[in-house]
Amino acid sequence: MYAQQFSVQNFRHLPNDISAYIQPVKDLNDEACALIKIVGSRDFAFSTPLGIVKRKNDIGETWIYVPRGTTQITIKHPQWGVLRDYRFPSPLESRLTYELVLSAPVAMPRRRVPPMENTAVSYPHTYELTMQQLPVPAWRRPRRPKEKAAWLIMPSIGLHRQEATGGIRLAWMRRHGIYLHALSDFRTTPGTNGQECDKNGLLPGNALPPYYSGRSEKSYYVLTAGGIHRIVGNFCLYEGIGYGTRTVVWQTDEGTYLRNSDYSSQGLTAEAGVMLRLRRFAFSAGVLTTGGKYWMMSLGLGIRL
Repeated sequence: MYAQQFSVQNFRHLPNDISAYIQPVKDLNDEACALIKIVGSRDFAFSTPLGIVKRKNDIGETWIYVPRGTTQITIKHPQWGVLRDYRFPSPLESRLTYELVLSAPVAMPRRRVPPMENTAVSYPHTYELTMQQLPVPAWRRPRRPKEKAAWLIMPSIGLHRQEATGGIRLAWMRRHGIYLHALSDFRTTPGTNGQECDKNGLLPGNALPPYYSGRSEKSYYVLTAGGIHRIVGNFCLYEGIGYGTRTVVWQTDEGTYLRNSDYSSQGLTAEAGVMLRLRRFAFSAGVLTTGGKYWMMSLGLGIRL
């Protein structure tokens, strides 16, 4: 703590200092100011009834220019307080230099307090109790708002090596929905009267294959139904099952046709894939399989109604 506030140690005129004469600073009345060189901390702030025209922080001191006729000054410090309306011995004159020395307050040493004996304080035992959050009843839980229902019409294409098929997917959905997908190559194969051959051209029970003309016919169609689920954002997954058949027949030299059992398949068809919705458009990519033997990639581009 401090014993007293700061004070003015000395104020005097400097007759040999011509700083205010050779470099005059003029006030609003175009008159040269008086210069006060203040020796002390730079944290001091100053004010006079006629104002402060200019302040300059120099090495070891602060220069302030005040109008001619100034008779008093107020000095402030953020920690040491205020010295209000200090009066000069006489009004200050233009182009003259003065010195004001400020003394800082004297700091008094703090009294040393001897340590206390038996300063340990015992506190009662405390226990932390955990509170289990009770489940919120189902009737108080906020319900997720229902999405607006929309229809989806999506032409699709199936690709398998050098084969291509076309189809269409119709869907109805909110967050979850259902769809119907039809895919075909729009071809038919001649009748075989139930006769079959394997991939080597051998008929069941025969050791030698018949002669073939080299001509073959293929057909494919599939119909599936399933569900669509929006997972996050506009990203969806779909899966479905249905029935499909792929038929491959080879022609013999006699003009008859044999169904190739190794390259043909029919029965349960499954498909799965992803779908991305962008505003009114939708894109899909997935895979289909018929009987686990015939696989096809499916691509689609559609519009939401």
